[in-house]
Amino acid sequence: MIDQKLLGNRIKSLRIQKGLSQEKLGELAGLNGKYFGEVERGNSNISITNLSKLADVLEVPFLSLLTLEHEQDRSELVKELHKMIDAAGDTQLKTIYRILEAVLR
Repeated sequence: MIDQKLLGNRIKSLRIQKGLSQEKLGELAGLNGKYFGEVERGNSNISITNLSKLADVLEVPFLSLLTLEHEQDRSELVKELHKMIDAAGDTQLKTIYRILEAVLR
């Protein structure tokens, strides 16, 4: 059985990578954008038909939506961390530093 929360996270990740809002994704897929909020939070089931529509809009193979243990290589992870750090405010940056310091020591 597929974990709906993990599936929702996967869809959200792919949507963000494409630079789409939930509303825009819904529009392009011919579905209600608010519906995707529920799907991304794992609060709503999504049909195979709607998954297929999402795969088309997100330009990914259908089965990649179901790859719930997605791993990025080191360089991709570093790029994503840099983006997050660059976007963080001063307080968030201090928190990120404390977390990394605790994890890496």
